[in-house]
Amino acid sequence: MELNAEALECRAAAVQLHQEAQMALAKVAELEKRAKDELVQQELERKRKQEELERIRIEENERRARLEEEQRLKELEIKKQREQERLTAAASAEAELQKEEDYSNYILRDFMNDDRCPQCIVRLPPTTVSSMAFNVTYLNVSETENLLDNQEELVSTPIQVNFESVRDDQQTIFLSIPYIVKRSIHRENIIKIRQSNGIWLSVETNESSFDSYKEKRFMECKLNQSTACAVVSRLKIDTVLINKKLSGRFLSSADPRITLQWPKNVSQTDLRINLRIQPIDLPAFVQFSENFSHECQGLLAVGPIIDLDCDDVTLVKPIQFKLPIFIQTKKNDRLLRSIGTESNLPQRTITSQQPSQQELILQQQQSIFKSMLGEESSNERLLLLYSGRNENTWHVDNNVSIFDSKTHDMITMDISCLHSRMIIVRCAKQLPTTKQLQTVINHLEQSLSQRSVSCLLRRRTSNPNEICFVCCSNQRIDTVDDDLQQENYTTEGEQSKELTLQEGQLLELRFRGNVLPNDYHQQSYSFAFNTNFPFYHQTNVCPTDKYSQHFSPYFYGFVQIFSKQKVLRTVPKETDKKKQQTEVKQEWHEVDVCLAELAIRLPKPHEETRAITPKTSAAFSPEGILTPALFRDIAASLHGDEWRALARRLGITRIRIEAIEHDHRDEASYYMLFAWFKRVSRSADKVALLINALTNINRWDLAQDLQAMQDEKRQTQKKFSKDEQLRSFRVPFNRICQREECISRWKEIARALNLTNEDIKHIEESCPSREERCLRSLESWTSNENQADIPTLARILRSLGFKSLAREIDNMA
Repeated sequence: MELNAEALECRAAAVQLHQEAQMALAKVAELEKRAKDELVQQELERKRKQEELERIRIEENERRARLEEEQRLKELEIKKQREQERLTAAASAEAELQKEEDYSNYILRDFMNDDRCPQCIVRLPPTTVSSMAFNVTYLNVSETENLLDNQEELVSTPIQVNFESVRDDQQTIFLSIPYIVKRSIHRENIIKIRQSNGIWLSVETNESSFDSYKEKRFMECKLNQSTACAVVSRLKIDTVLINKKLSGRFLSSADPRITLQWPKNVSQTDLRINLRIQPIDLPAFVQFSENFSHECQGLLAVGPIIDLDCDDVTLVKPIQFKLPIFIQTKKNDRLLRSIGTESNLPQRTITSQQPSQQELILQQQQSIFKSMLGEESSNERLLLLYSGRNENTWHVDNNVSIFDSKTHDMITMDISCLHSRMIIVRCAKQLPTTKQLQTVINHLEQSLSQRSVSCLLRRRTSNPNEICFVCCSNQRIDTVDDDLQQENYTTEGEQSKELTLQEGQLLELRFRGNVLPNDYHQQSYSFAFNTNFPFYHQTNVCPTDKYSQHFSPYFYGFVQIFSKQKVLRTVPKETDKKKQQTEVKQEWHEVDVCLAELAIRLPKPHEETRAITPKTSAAFSPEGILTPALFRDIAASLHGDEWRALARRLGITRIRIEAIEHDHRDEASYYMLFAWFKRVSRSADKVALLINALTNINRWDLAQDLQAMQDEKRQTQKKFSKDEQLRSFRVPFNRICQREECISRWKEIARALNLTNEDIKHIEESCPSREERCLRSLESWTSNENQADIPTLARILRSLGFKSLAREIDNMA
C-alpha cells in the first residue's frame, strides 16, 4: 500500500512536471514569436526611417541647389548692378570731365554784383557770346501766382531771363541761381521754369559752385529759350524700382526709419513708385490739438503723410511698410476731473497749455519706459486712412494688417492695395468716430500748408513821417525786429496784426485815410508772402488835409492788407418773357477781402493845433472833455445829413430833430448836440455814448479824436478815483481774460503784479472760476498800486512772455 501511494504521488508529480514543461514550451514559443514580430517591426521602422532620411537628404540637396542658384542669380544681378553703377559712374565722371572741359571754354556773365538786376551767373557758349543779347530782370509779383505747389517754399528771387532762342547746332546755356540754404533731410531744392501756357514745371537741376563765391550755394539748369525761373524747396522724392522676379527692401532717403519690403513675385509687372514723405513732428501736432481741441478728442498720435505716385497695378502679394509714429502721452483723466471740479472749467481750458520741448521729450521717455514694462494699451487702436490724388476726403482702410512695436514708436503694416496718400492714426477705441476722424485729418493736412504771419507797422525815430511796413513769418520775427531796430525804427506806437496765410499767397498793400504816402495815387503795392523772404515797404507819409482832425494832436490814416478770394454769389439767369419767370444761379466771383488794417498816427506840429473857440452864446457847463467849443468843432465836421443820423443814434426823436432844424437851421447840428447833452443824465458816460454814435455812422476819425482827447485828459490827471481807474482798464482787462494762456497762469500774473500769497489765497477761495480770479487779481493791482497804468501792465505781460498781447495792450494806451 505504501508503494502504491508513493507511485501515485510520483505519477502526479510527473504529470505536474509535464504540464509545467508544456506551459514553459508554450511561453518560449510565444516569446520567440513576439521577438520575431518585434524584429520585423524594427526592420520596417528602420526601413521607414531610412526612406525618410533619404527623402530629407534629397529635399535638402534640392533646397541647397535652389539656394545656390538664387545666390548665383543674385550675384549675377549684383554684378550687373555694380557694372551698371560703374558704367554710370564712369559716364558721369566722363560727363563731368567733359562738362568741366566744356565749361573751360564757356564765358561767364556775372550778375551777382549788379544792383539793377537779380543775382545769378550765366554760362554762355563761346559760339554765341558775340552775337547773343542776354538780359536778366526781376519777375513781376503777379506772375508768381502759380509758382508754388503744396508744401513748396521759395528759396531764391524769381527772375525773368530773356535771350535769343538756342538753335539745335548751338551749345546749351547754363543758368546758376543762388538760394537760401535750409538744412533738412526731408526737403530738396529744384529749379522751376514757367512754360508758355503759364504752368510752372520742375527741370533737371544740379548743384554748382564758383571759386569767386565759395560762401554761396547755387542751383544750375539748362535753358534753350527765354523764360522765368526760381529755386524752390520741396519735399524729397524717392524712386523705388521693384523687380517682380526678386524680393527687396528700400530705405527712404528722407527718413531712414521708413522702409518698404516686398517678396518675390509681388506683382505681375515691374513697379516704379515715387515716394514722398511729409513729416509731422510732435510740437506741430500739439499745437494743432490745441487749436482744434474739440475735434481732436480721442486722437493720440499720427504718423507721416505718405504720398505714392505709381501705376495702377494690382498687387499679388502685400508690401510691408515700416513707419515711425511719435509717442503722445495719455492725459490723466483723474487729474483732469479733479482740476475741473475745482475750477468748474471745461476740459478745453485745462488742456490748452502747451508743454515745453523738454517736457515733451521727458513725456516721450516716460511713455517708452512704461510701454517696455508691458503697460496695457487695450484702449487704443491703429487705423490707416487713405485719400485719392485729387480728392480731399479721407477714408479708413479696414483691409490692412497693422502691428505696433513694443515701444509704440514704430508701425508695421502689410498693404495689398497702394493708395495715393496714406497716414497712420493712433486713437482711442471709443473716440473719435470715423466721420470725426476723417474731418480732423483733413484739418490737419490743411494746417500743414498754413503759416502764422505777423504784420508790423513802425515809424523811424529821427523822422516820424517815415514808416516801415513788414509782413513776415512768426519764425523770423526776432530777426526782423533786430533789423528794424538797427534801422532806427521804434516800437513806440507800433501797430501789429497776426494772420494765417498760404505759402506764396498774393497780397496787396493799400493806404486810406488822411495820412498817405507822398507819391500815392490810389494804387496798391502787390507782394507775395514767403517764409524765407520778409516783405518790407518803407515810405514817407504826409497828411492830405492839414485842417481836418483839428482837435486831435495826430493825423490818422490806415494801412490795409487785401487778398483775392472767391465767393459764391447768386445771379439771375436769362428770363422767360412769355412765362414771366426769373431763375437764379450761383457763380464764383473773385473779390477783394481786407485781411488786416493798421492805424498810422502822424504827430502834428504844435503850431498846427487850432485853438477851439465858441461861436454862439448858447453854452453849458463843461463836463470832462465835452465843452461848447468841442461841440462846435464836431458840428462843423459833420457833412450833409450826418448830423441827423448822429441824432438818431443818440436817441433823439424825429419830432425833436425837425424842431431843432426849424429853429436853428444853419446851426442845427450844434444845437442837436447841446439838446442831447442837456437831456442825458450826469451819471451816464457821455463821451462813450458819443464815441459809439460816431462809430455807428462811420465817422471813425471823429471817434478816434474823441478817444485820443479822453486818453490825454486822463493822463494829465494826477490821481484817478477807483471807479474811473477801473473804467480805464476795462478793455485791457477783458482782453487779458479772453486769453486762455493768461487764465491758466493767473497766479504767475498775480505774483508779477506784487500781490501777496494771502491776497492770492483769498482770491482763489472767493472766486469759483479762473476767469474771475484773473480779473480780480488785475483789479486788486489797480487798487493797491498808485502807479498802475497801461504801459506798466504791458511791460509786466512782456516780461512773462506774452509779447503779442503786450503789444496789443500798448496800443490801447
